[in-house]
Amino acid sequence: MSDLLQDIELDEGVKEQLASRLKEAIDAKLSEELSGLKRKNDELLAEKKKVQQEREEAREQARLEAEEKARKENDWKQLAQSAEERLETKSAELETLRGHIKKQKIMTEAAKLASQLTKDTQRAQLLQKEISQRLALVDDELRVTDENGQLTVSSMEELTNSIRTAYPFLVDGSQASGGGAVKAQGGAEARKEVSRAAFDKMDQRQRSEFVKSGGKIFDE
Repeated sequence: MSDLLQDIELDEGVKEQLASRLKEAIDAKLSEELSGLKRKNDELLAEKKKVQQEREEAREQARLEAEEKARKENDWKQLAQSAEERLETKSAELETLRGHIKKQKIMTEAAKLASQLTKDTQRAQLLQKEISQRLALVDDELRVTDENGQLTVSSMEELTNSIRTAYPFLVDGSQASGGGAVKAQGGAEARKEVSRAAFDKMDQRQRSEFVKSGGKIFDE
């Protein structure tokens, strides 16, 4: 700094004073500028930190909203699934009830027809079972089926005659004579007997029902 004042004709003491004051002024100016730069830098850093914080908060808010949306959607899915399960349960219960009603109608009609064939309770139960297997409920109407379960155009009377022919040993008043004779012992409640020839003509199910009914076989 003193080099700048060498060419100026001043007293050396004055030069030193000027040089000192000039240096102080320059140092003060530099210090002021450095302080300003430092404040500006701090402001920039604070602004940057604020922006970063706002971004973090925005991301966190977006995450929370996404989670809330997913939770609500999942609640709706669970609600819909629960409603569907309840509907399936009710449908199954309704179908079961319909099945019971259908079976009840068939068994009631079978019992009615069986009571027309015999007054014996045990034989009537066996006839009811056989008759029920030849009935089906179609469009809330009782229909006659064949032995394979296929629908026919037969009437209830024709079914009754078919059962009477297939199970004469279970039917009251069906006694006959000859090789296929069926005879009664006692009265309407008595057990029936069939000849050996008649028994041999029966199929396996008829033989089983005959034995269950307490029937006996006699040799001609």
